[in-house]
Amino acid sequence: MSEETLNYLVYDNETDAIARAEIEGIRINYSYHRVGRGTRYRTYPQVTADNKYALLVNGYELTEDEESSIVTNVTFPNFEDF
Repeated sequence: MSEETLNYLVYDNETDAIARAEIEGIRINYSYHRVGRGTRYRTYPQVTADNKYALLVNGYELTEDEESSIVTNVTFPNFEDF
């Protein structure tokens, strides 16, 4: 069994990451964007260990600029330390 590579776009702030997730939800025509309830985002950004926001973009339709900005290694905080 082979594992799929996880592709992320990393944003400096949550607002920009959510905005990108919103664009994808609109493109897919999720129910939230048609009827105001239900699924809104394909994926939702997660805070990273360095306080940035990583958005999992596997399956997203990406621009060339986004394609060149993909990272495959993201460090998430260990919440057991809190």
